[in-house]
Amino acid sequence: MSDIIKIESTLDFALHALKRGDVGIWNAWRKKYTHVKPCLDDINLENIDLSGVDFSKVSLQRATISHCRFYDAKFISANLSDADLRDCDFTKASLIAANFTLANLSQSCFLYANFLTASVRGATLRDIDFRSHDLSSMNLRNTDLSGSNLSKQNLSNHDLKGIVLVGADLSDTDLRGANLTSSNLTGAIIRGAKLDKAIFTDAVLCDVDFTKQNLQHVNFKSADLRNSNFKEAQLSYANLSQANISGSHLWRIKYKNWILSNVECTHAYWDKTGKEKTEYTPHEFERIYASSISIRLNYPFRLTSSEIATLPIFIDHLQASHWGIVLRLKSIEDVAGGAEVTLIVEEMGPFAPALLLEELQQEATRIQLAQISARTNMNVQRELKENIGQIKEKFWPRLLEIAAEHEHDQVRNLTILFMDLKGFSNWTDSERSNRLSLFRGLLKPVLKKWKASYPNMEGDSLRITFRNASIGLACACMIRNVLTAAGFELRIGIDLGEVMVVHNEVTDQADLEGAAVTMAARLEAIAEPGEILITDKVRHYSDNKGIFEFVTKRVKLAKSVGVKKQGDAIECHAVNMKKSFDALD
Repeated sequence: MSDIIKIESTLDFALHALKRGDVGIWNAWRKKYTHVKPCLDDINLENIDLSGVDFSKVSLQRATISHCRFYDAKFISANLSDADLRDCDFTKASLIAANFTLANLSQSCFLYANFLTASVRGATLRDIDFRSHDLSSMNLRNTDLSGSNLSKQNLSNHDLKGIVLVGADLSDTDLRGANLTSSNLTGAIIRGAKLDKAIFTDAVLCDVDFTKQNLQHVNFKSADLRNSNFKEAQLSYANLSQANISGSHLWRIKYKNWILSNVECTHAYWDKTGKEKTEYTPHEFERIYASSISIRLNYPFRLTSSEIATLPIFIDHLQASHWGIVLRLKSIEDVAGGAEVTLIVEEMGPFAPALLLEELQQEATRIQLAQISARTNMNVQRELKENIGQIKEKFWPRLLEIAAEHEHDQVRNLTILFMDLKGFSNWTDSERSNRLSLFRGLLKPVLKKWKASYPNMEGDSLRITFRNASIGLACACMIRNVLTAAGFELRIGIDLGEVMVVHNEVTDQADLEGAAVTMAARLEAIAEPGEILITDKVRHYSDNKGIFEFVTKRVKLAKSVGVKKQGDAIECHAVNMKKSFDALD
């Protein structure tokens, strides 16, 4: 009990010193009581220079901190959820794994700050310059970045649901495949941005300039695109169903196979100057410019194998009933109560779209009813299975041969990475538990980002594989950056070669065997702290566009591997990254 009272009294003393700007006393207290995780929830700090302060693992929930300077401060794994942190200077601050959920960091400066694996979900980050940061590892769902500069960021395939980017600068930003459902980009600058296959369902994109943008396969379903500028844009295969494009500028757009079902457009401008207004009655725009019509068939329960097998015959029959049209199967999806088959009319021939759709739907429904009735006709089912069996006997063995060839070329040729922490055996029991927890927490988002396979973590070691050598090197460099910033020392070894995936009888999980596995382990063992060592083969197959820097070394093996004996000198390469991670597509 006396120890607790002593800690609390000294904490009060350190906290009073902190409020006076005496960072030295606070940091000395933190160093003395390393096992204590201070709780400073609801604290109020204003106009204080706290440069170099160590707030790692400190709870600052709902804190109000404004106009403070945190130059070179540490917030590693700190909890700042729901905190008000406006107008603060976080220059060169270490924010690794910090929790900023629902926090307000607007107008703050983060020049050269380290945000790796920090959580900012639901945070307000208005009017912030992020050009010196890599936001690719951050969860930005429901964050408000209005007026912020995100130019040249790599956010491809990211989940950005609910993000607010009103007036934000997204020029040259990579948003390919990103999910921006329910986002707000009103007035955002997207000049040079990559948007292919991005999802803007239910998004607000009023007054956005899409001039000359490639918007192929972009999903604008139910989006508000009023008064947007699409001049010379590529809109082929874009989904504009239920979107509002009233007042948009459409001079010289390309729109092959765009989807316009139930699109709303009261008027548009097709001329270069945007002064000649063309008005449309309800659904008129869709009737004039829609490039395809869809036929949907709903089946009770799931489709049977015979029904799937006869779909090509089904399509041929519909095409024959309306000479000149071309149909294709778009999708087969499970829906409530059964399955839905969607057919697309790619060529309408001489038929009027509305009449063609009605006639095709009626004929398709008639044939579908016959299909469903055949489910209970045992003779028909038996004949179908016999004929499908003949096809299987003739072609299936060859397909299996091709599959085996593909597996040999693609699956078993892997890049394998071994990593180990230095000083693990010298940690105390309590220190080991805390540091291993931090170690694994920091690694998880990095491995997810680079899609590492067969992860195996034992104590302070890590073994993972990659299909691509460049991705493996990029992941290794990010692991080194994250862990080094958090105070860990590590060694990494990487090799590439044919690896056999086997079943481990002890762990009951997939395991790896092969010469590349052994060599990666040997390189890790002889690497210097903080060093990534790779073989010639990894260097040969890695990206060669100036992204990585290689330093050739000759080192002696600590253990034998293959024909190489213990003590033999081998040539390998130390790796550093010269460009940012977004240089890799």
